[in-house]
Amino acid sequence: MKKQKRIGFVTGTIIPLFVFLLIIGALKMDASASKDDSLNDNNSGISVVATPSRMMSFVDGVETFGNAESKNFALVSARIPGVIDEIYVDEGDHATAGKTGLFQTDRIKVTQAVEIARQSVSVAEYTHRARLASVAKAEADFEKARVDYERFRRLYENDGAVTKNAFESQETRFKQLKASLDEARANADLAERQTEQAQSNLIIASKDLEDSIVKAPLTGFISARYREPGEMAGAGTPVLRIDDPSVLEISAFLPAEYYSGIKTGKTILHAYVNEIDLGELTITYRSPTIDNRLRNFEVKALINNPPDGVASGAMARIKVVLGRHKAIGVPRKSLLKRTGGDVIFLAEGRKARMVQVTTGLQMDGWVEIVSGDVKEGAPVVTMGQDQLEDGSLISILREDKN
Repeated sequence: MKKQKRIGFVTGTIIPLFVFLLIIGALKMDASASKDDSLNDNNSGISVVATPSRMMSFVDGVETFGNAESKNFALVSARIPGVIDEIYVDEGDHATAGKTGLFQTDRIKVTQAVEIARQSVSVAEYTHRARLASVAKAEADFEKARVDYERFRRLYENDGAVTKNAFESQETRFKQLKASLDEARANADLAERQTEQAQSNLIIASKDLEDSIVKAPLTGFISARYREPGEMAGAGTPVLRIDDPSVLEISAFLPAEYYSGIKTGKTILHAYVNEIDLGELTITYRSPTIDNRLRNFEVKALINNPPDGVASGAMARIKVVLGRHKAIGVPRKSLLKRTGGDVIFLAEGRKARMVQVTTGLQMDGWVEIVSGDVKEGAPVVTMGQDQLEDGSLISILREDKN
């Protein structure tokens, strides 16, 4: 009986001890696993995002703002000063050059002037015909007097059949009729000139009547109306404005220091109007002078058949291209300011290498690398670089391709 009790005691003591040892071992294994995980995390490095550098075409230029304007437009004034009788078009209407009537001035006055001129022509023509009839009569009288004079002269000189007094009477009559004929011919010539003058006046009056109806000088759209019927219109006072929207002109002013770099027909500008990209346009005009007060000069470029949304009067954002060259580019956001200047970090394996760089032109979020050990396609750290030092361990989360 005593032996059995001893065995039971030993057994009851060993089992709890074994369980205790198992628990201690498990805790040690968990602690070891946690330590290993912590070491693994420290060895993975700083998470970064990289973007490959690339060879790019950088544009050297100057940016400014300008205006889009109609290349062809007209401020239409009255040709015949007077009261505007009627305006036949309104803003937005289309007009065809030489065909569309725009407005008319002093219709009654010029119409009456034409009628008066026409009547003057009729009077002059009748007068001319009457003078021609007088010439014909004078010629007949003169011819009769000439015949009588010749007959009396022969009778007087050869036979003395007529007295000297009779001969002298015929001679006087002959001279008088010759003078009358000359006068009749002169009056006929005067009547002819008066007829021509009256016809010229009729032509002028008719032209005035025609000019009283002003027609469109160019094809386009009515963009402004400055006068209304009943108002006075004079030479040099615009009544309407017509714009041809098919050809626009970009106009801008540049600082004087760029004057020598602008070559008409060669220099390019890139233009945007209302965020619409108009592409590259050739400069067609450079002002022959520089404004001595503002120290700038004007340049222009044509836009043929501009896209919808681009109209005269719109503001244009312009970049004039002064030169182009190829160079390695890196994203602008990859640059960091350090004590020695600008630096970037390159992802080389699991380490980051710091490279000091000199930058140049910027374009579309990219920066030109003028100097620095950066090869084309090298992965440049663009996110997380502010936590790096030269040689830092890194883990690339992703590599952007843009």
